[in-house]
Amino acid sequence: MMRIDLNIVEQDLLLDAFQHAGQLSNADVVAQDIKHRIIESGLLPPLIKQRNTDAIAKLITELELLVEQDTRIVPGTVKIIAFKTGLIDVYADTKDYK
Repeated sequence: MMRIDLNIVEQDLLLDAFQHAGQLSNADVVAQDIKHRIIESGLLPPLIKQRNTDAIAKLITELELLVEQDTRIVPGTVKIIAFKTGLIDVYADTKDYK
């Protein structure tokens, strides 16, 4: 199944050279949806300046469970890595797109 969505960057439409709204397709749509789900979850602010490794691990587990709720993700493939810089990387396999 082909999925198409508008490309949202920093809460705004990303426009191409002709000022048309940019589009995403397939796995990129899933990634964008998950990114928005994580942002809207409220789980990120508690990670800011968190030093307790147990608390960080608990929040990361909650984020992984949140991502796994997406039916387009292969269960058991979600991995989230939190860096000391404050960035997190989310990895997962999609069911329909490689």
